[in-house]
Amino acid sequence: MSDRMDAALDLAQKCWSKAYRKEPNFVENYLINAEQLLTAKPIVLGDEFRDHCKNNLLFLPMTLHHNTWVSGVKALQMIGWIDPITKVEPIKTHNHMDTVTMWRSNLYDGRPLPKPPQLDLIF
Repeated sequence: MSDRMDAALDLAQKCWSKAYRKEPNFVENYLINAEQLLTAKPIVLGDEFRDHCKNNLLFLPMTLHHNTWVSGVKALQMIGWIDPITKVEPIKTHNHMDTVTMWRSNLYDGRPLPKPPQLDLIF
């Protein structure tokens, strides 16, 4: 396991403690999936984390509340992996929120990618 993942797990125990106590394997696998997504994309919408996990066969255990997905993203912010940019309309149909946060990845490896069209509305 990488030093970054070790540090993230230490901080996850503090900022995501209830989920970590009940389902430590879920928390670890969530962080692994988040790290994978955030190293590949410079900008991620809040509703992409859950879909990325689902696509990698990581599902929320029945023992955890559905808001664990939201607290997981907040934990990523607290450990310094993401910074908020703005709020945008969600792209996933399952989302019941009218806006989601657009996040800047602090783990992205720097490959140049085109600017998402939503950023034209901001900058």
